[in-house]
Amino acid sequence: MTAGKVAVALTLLAGFAAAPVLADNRNAAGAPVTAVAAQDRFATPLTLRGTLGDAQIEMHLQQKPDPSEGIQGSYVIAGQSAKILLAGESDNADILMEESVNGKDVSGEWAGKLVGNTFSGTWSTTDDAVTKPFALTVQAPRAVK
Repeated sequence: MTAGKVAVALTLLAGFAAAPVLADNRNAAGAPVTAVAAQDRFATPLTLRGTLGDAQIEMHLQQKPDPSEGIQGSYVIAGQSAKILLAGESDNADILMEESVNGKDVSGEWAGKLVGNTFSGTWSTTDDAVTKPFALTVQAPRAVK
């Protein structure tokens, strides 16, 4: 996301609700889902877990209040308490996001694909001096007690 990058507003989220996403890429009736547009996947918040380089992370993503403005969210690195904010766009399976550690300045960029229940690609610093692979899996919603 260097040349031609789309400017996105970073928004702090107050919280995330459990997402009705099924871990084996099937719809609520149990039928296989063959192609899901990324923007439809974010109609309800998603929780994803996996790795960013060697670090374990948990990410939360959802549509912005106006879905035409893209997606927003945050992630945390295991063992750290700071939320890193995310904002970006999805186009079918392709997802491009910018992150901000301080809520104002862009500190990193995510470029990846959401295929089935796996979001993977490359994270980089804004100057591309550091890059790391990432692989995250959409988590099934937790049962409410």
